[in-house]
Amino acid sequence: MKRLILFLLLPVFVSAQSGWNMNLLGSFDYDTNHNTKCNDIWGWEDDNGNEFALVGLENGFSCVDVTDPSTPIEMFYISDTNSIWRDIKTWGNYAYITTEADAGLLVVDLTDMTGTTYWHLKDFTNNTTGITLHWEGAHNIYIDENGIAYIFGASNPNVWPAPPNSAIFLDVANNPTNPEYLGEWDDSLLTSQENYIHDGMVRGDTMYAGCIYGGKMHIVDVSDKSNPQTLGQHSTPNNFTHNAWLSDDGNYVFTTDEQPDAYLAAYNISDINNIYEVDRIQSNPGSNSIPHNTHVDGNFLITSYYRDGTTVHDITYPNHMVQVAYYDSYSGSGNGFDGCWGTYPFLSSGNIISSDRNSYNGKGVLNIYGRAFQQACYLMGNVTDGISGNNLASADITILSTTITTITNIIGDYQTAVVDSGLYEVVFSKTGYISDTLSILLDNGIMTTLNTQLFLIGSGCTDPLACNYDSLTTINDS
Repeated sequence: MKRLILFLLLPVFVSAQSGWNMNLLGSFDYDTNHNTKCNDIWGWEDDNGNEFALVGLENGFSCVDVTDPSTPIEMFYISDTNSIWRDIKTWGNYAYITTEADAGLLVVDLTDMTGTTYWHLKDFTNNTTGITLHWEGAHNIYIDENGIAYIFGASNPNVWPAPPNSAIFLDVANNPTNPEYLGEWDDSLLTSQENYIHDGMVRGDTMYAGCIYGGKMHIVDVSDKSNPQTLGQHSTPNNFTHNAWLSDDGNYVFTTDEQPDAYLAAYNISDINNIYEVDRIQSNPGSNSIPHNTHVDGNFLITSYYRDGTTVHDITYPNHMVQVAYYDSYSGSGNGFDGCWGTYPFLSSGNIISSDRNSYNGKGVLNIYGRAFQQACYLMGNVTDGISGNNLASADITILSTTITTITNIIGDYQTAVVDSGLYEVVFSKTGYISDTLSILLDNGIMTTLNTQLFLIGSGCTDPLACNYDSLTTINDS
C-alpha cells in the first residue's frame, strides 16, 4: 500500500521540479515512510553489485536499495534520537553515522539487511597509552582509504587536548565495531572557534578541512596521528567555509561557503606554500541560493545546492569552471536551507543519489538521477593588433546565439566554453578596432584554439582578408 501511495503522489511532486542534462529516475519519500525530513547521504555497494542509498533522517537512519532506480526499496530503518544533523560514511561492510544529538557513533553492519545489527559507541581507547576518549556527538565524519575515521565537531570530549572544535582520529580498519582512538588535530595558533571543522576530507596523509567560523580551508599533514601539522590555509570567498574536496590529480581543492549567493571556488595547491584561487562560480547568481556540500567526480564537481538542487560543473579546467547540468527538486528559490542537503555521485552505475530535506510535502525525499551531461566545449585563443602584432587586452569575445561573453587578459589571451557542440559564430571586438566574426566548430571535451587579429579603424584595412592576413587559426586538442 505504501508503494501505491508513493506512485499516486509522485506526479504532483515531479511537476514542481525542473532539470537540465539530468534525469529523475526514481524517488523514495519520507513523508509516507517515517514522516520525517532528510539530512545527509552516502552510498554503498555489496559484493553482488547492488547499490544502496544510506540516508540520514531527523529521526533515524535509512538504507534504501536503489539498484533499480525506478523502484527503490527501503531495506531497513533504525530509529534514533531526533536531530537535524546526521552524516554517514562507510568502511567495508559497515556504515558509520554521526549526529549532534549526543547519541555517539552509530555503527551499522550492512551485511545484515534486517537492520538489527548495530552499535552506539561513545568510548574509544588508545591501545598504546590506554587513554579512553569519550564523546557524545559530532557534526560530521569522513573515512579515508586507510580506514581512519575523522570525527569533526565532537561534543563533550572528556580528554584534553581532544577539543570539540577540531578533528578526532579513530582507526576503524583494525576493529570496525570498536575503533581505536589515535589522536586529534588542534592548531594551537587558532582560537577554539577558528579550529572548528564543519566538514572535511582526507586523501593519503593530508586532511582538507573547512573551518567554517574561521572562513578558511586548512590543509593538514596527518601522517602522525598523535602530532598532525598544519601545512597551509586559504580564505574562501564568503568567509564561511563549509566543505572542501580534492581533485583527482591532487593539484586543486574545491570549496563551498554556506552563505546566500556564495561561490564554489577552486584553488591551486600544487605548491603548498603558494595556495591561490583560480576560479569561482555561482549556480544562480543574485538568487541568494546557498551551496552546501560539493564532491569531485572525475571531470565534474557535483554539489548539493539547497534551493537550487543538485548541480554539476565541469572542472576539466579548474581555472574556468562551467555549469553543465542541474536538477532543481525544490519548488521555492532564494535564501534558505530547504531542498537538497546532500548528494553522492560515486555509484558504479553512474547514477547520482541526493537527499532532499523537505521537498516532498514538507518532508524528506531520496532522489535518484541519471546523467545526461558531458564535458563542455572549450575555446581559447589570443587576440593581437593586426599591424603591430601587440597583444590586445580587454578585447571582447561574444559567442552568437548564446549569452556567453568574455574579454582578453593583459596579454591578449582568453578562455571560454559552451555546453553544447555545434558550429558557432564568434565576434571579436574592441573600441577603436574593426570587429571580426569567425565561424568555429566546437566539440564536447575538446579544447579548440581560435586566434585572431584586429585592425584599427582608419588603418586602411576595412576587410581583414584583403590585408593578406589569415585570421583563423584553430587547433583541436582533446
